[in-house]
Formats: sequence, structure tokens, C-alpha cells
Amino acid sequence: MAFNSFCPGSKAIKEPVPEYHPCPNCGEEVEVWTHELSYPCQKCGTRVFREQRPSCIDWCSHAKDCIGPELYDSLKPGAAADPGTSIPLDNLVKDHEETLTKLAILRALTISLKAKTDNAGDQAKHPWQTDLARINDLLTFFDNDLKVHFRREEEGLFPVMEKHIGEKGGPTGILRSEHQEFARLYESLKQSLEKITGDPDHVAASNEIYNTGAKLIGLLRGHIEKENTTLLPLGKKMLGEEEIDSLRRSFQEVVGVN
Repeated sequence: MAFNSFCPGSKAIKEPVPEYHPCPNCGEEVEVWTHELSYPCQKCGTRVFREQRPSCIDWCSHAKDCIGPELYDSLKPGAAADPGTSIPLDNLVKDHEETLTKLAILRALTISLKAKTDNAGDQAKHPWQTDLARINDLLTFFDNDLKVHFRREEEGLFPVMEKHIGEKGGPTGILRSEHQEFARLYESLKQSLEKITGDPDHVAASNEIYNTGAKLIGLLRGHIEKENTTLLPLGKKMLGEEEIDSLRRSFQEVVGVN
């Protein structure tokens, strides 16, 4: 099939431009091009992620052929294959990559929100409501995609792994407790987001958002590192073909469940 080289959506992807994003760790401005997902900060080394915006690769069925598989895969690391035909453990890693991208965006937004509400004189020039709206937009990912991911682990992966490594005192017990702690912090974050509109000077609520967000982000980053470096490599060594098939079926059962 021949593709129109003048497609406005693909042209924007094939002809990238630089964007500038604050480092969530040190605040340094980092240049990230629009054909990249992230780039390390030259000052502190922290990887800075570019915000993912909707584009033709999210809806066009010909996008992969149009822009090429390498560029498509680099821009869609979280685009897991059909759970009925793909490798379940690899799908979890892809979910982790997308989650880390969202966490980096959340961190940058909470820093920006705190800075703007702390300086009342700058609020007219740099309205904090934009940051608040973008944080609220991120909740869709946590309320849907991440909940599905957690259920796949708790109802599929963890029980299969526990047949080999046991449940009490094992890594899955720690990971389950971290899921519960995330849920607690996440509810606290949402309450603070609701509270900020009723806070006359917005400072107290934005501090709550900043502090709770930092705890949530730190917890989930550490959680993902445990799974990527310990549990999932262990699963690839231990699980047999029948268990992988069983895991694949269990993943299908929770797709799209909130």
C-alpha cells in the first residue's frame, strides 16, 4: 500500500522539533525532540520524559507502516500486543515503561504547581490551574490502565509465581502490600486535588499534592524496579509453557476492567 507522504499527522512525526521540559529532579531545562520519549538531564542525569499527546499513531491503523516500525515502537513503548497472543511478562514490562513516563510527568507538574502557588505574585502571569488540569488528566491512566495492570498481577502473575516461591515471606507479599499502599496514597492525592479549589490561597493544598505525589512516585518507581529486576526475570526462568498459557488467559479476563 502506498502512503501519502504529505499526511499532516505523519509529517509532524517525521519532521521532529525540539521541546524543552524541566528536569523533575533539579529543574534544569532539558531538550527532548518530538520523535523521542525522553532524554537524560545534562546536569544530574535524571531521565526527563516528554509528555505524550494524542497523535495519528494512537488511532490510525496504518500508522506503523506509514512512519516505519522503528519510529512507531520508539513512540509507543506501552502499546502492548494482544494479550491473547503475546508474552504476558513482556506486556507487564511495557506497562511499567508507560507508568514511569506518567510518573515523570506527574512529578514535573507537582513541582510546577507548588512553585506557582507559593508565589502569589506570579499566579496571574503563570496560572497554576493549567498544571492542576493536567494532573487531573493523568488520573485517567491511574484509574484505568494501572488498575488493570495491578489486577493482572494479583489475579494472574502472583498466584502462579507463589506455586514456585511460596506466599509467606516471599516477594509477592511485599508487592501486594505496596499495591495497597499505592491505593492509600492515590486516594489521599485525589482528596488534595479536590481540596485545592476550596483553599483561599491554594498553598496548603498544593503542598499536600506535592508531598503526597512525591511519596506515591517514589513508592511506584521502587515497586517497578523490584518487579523488573527480580520477579519478572524469575518468572521467565521458572514458568513453563502451560503456566504461561494460563497467565495469558488470566490477562485476557481483566482487559478493560476498571
